[in-house]
Amino acid sequence: MKIPIKQIFREFYILINRLSLVEKVIYGLFSIALLRAVYLTILNLSKKAIDYILANYQMIFAIFSGTLAILIFVLGFYLYISRARYKQNSLDGSSIDDDMNEPRNIYTEGNYNENININGDQIEIYGDVININQDFSEIAKEIRELITELKNQGYSEEDAKTEIATELAEEARKKPKVRKKLFMWKKSFSTNTKKTNDETEVAREVVTSATAYSHTSSKDFTEVVSGYYQKLDELLQARQWKEADLETAKIIYVISHKELPKNSRYRTYLKNYFGSEYIKVLTKKDLNNINKLWLKYSNGRFGFSVQKRIWKRLGGGSDTTYNSPEIQNKFGDEVGWRKEGDWVYYSDINYWRTAPSGHLPICLMLNSGKSERCNIDFQILEVIVGRIS
Repeated sequence: MKIPIKQIFREFYILINRLSLVEKVIYGLFSIALLRAVYLTILNLSKKAIDYILANYQMIFAIFSGTLAILIFVLGFYLYISRARYKQNSLDGSSIDDDMNEPRNIYTEGNYNENININGDQIEIYGDVININQDFSEIAKEIRELITELKNQGYSEEDAKTEIATELAEEARKKPKVRKKLFMWKKSFSTNTKKTNDETEVAREVVTSATAYSHTSSKDFTEVVSGYYQKLDELLQARQWKEADLETAKIIYVISHKELPKNSRYRTYLKNYFGSEYIKVLTKKDLNNINKLWLKYSNGRFGFSVQKRIWKRLGGGSDTTYNSPEIQNKFGDEVGWRKEGDWVYYSDINYWRTAPSGHLPICLMLNSGKSERCNIDFQILEVIVGRIS
């Protein structure tokens, strides 16, 4: 709590003015005596401290020197250990680089497992090095290409998947970093929520998830994850629903603000202000691309089209004059924006995968502060319902 300094001085000034002349004189003498006592006390303590230091400076210097020597020793030991670790890591890295720089024989026949080598952060197949730290969309593309190569060599699709999954699982058992990546991919992209510690099972699910990307045409996929949508794609992949909700609002604001007519009064509004006019000028392509990402990573649980389906089923339309408060309340109840007959607070928005269908996104429709109950701008929802495919 901040203390109003000006108010304190003002009150003090008023108090002094209320005193009689005799009381003011007594108060002044008392203040002078108090200040003198404080001054003499500080002076006396300072003198004693200086006398003590002068009388025992040798002991004080010895203690200081000993403490400094200990600190220097500890720092030196720490630097020595750090240098040793760095040197070991450098040697390990050099060993991997040397292995990678050695000439490799390319086999076109025989067991495919003999032609696959996974080192550290990379998967190398026929000289094609794949970094496991890159975006999963790229990993998925490479896995699909590998499956195609194996099929061309006579493998069935299932056998090809098994070969690749076996190699991934084998390396995961040997290298913690590969194992960590493998389980992260499984958690982020697999539709199977069953927990398991079996590397082979997890690798199989990852390969299956990678092949599922082929069901989306490369053109549509590029449209969705490039440009404005890259960060949203990453957030939704990581199941960071709250951040993705805010990013959705940000994307729509940025794109729509550019599309607004130059004489539009909405251009002068505060940043991140939303109104139905913003959704009206947003292209259907952008609106549908954002919706695709929400549908994809929530397994059809969240997205504008999910909200549209619920809204229409309850009797809602895209005309404000047609939609009654009763429909709005029913919609809020079903998607979890209302509980026990009242709208929830912002802090009660359920940013979990278990939230009711249609619960997200919500931020771009909010017309209230973070400390208030959710006040939904249903005009925005109505425009979305009228424009989403």
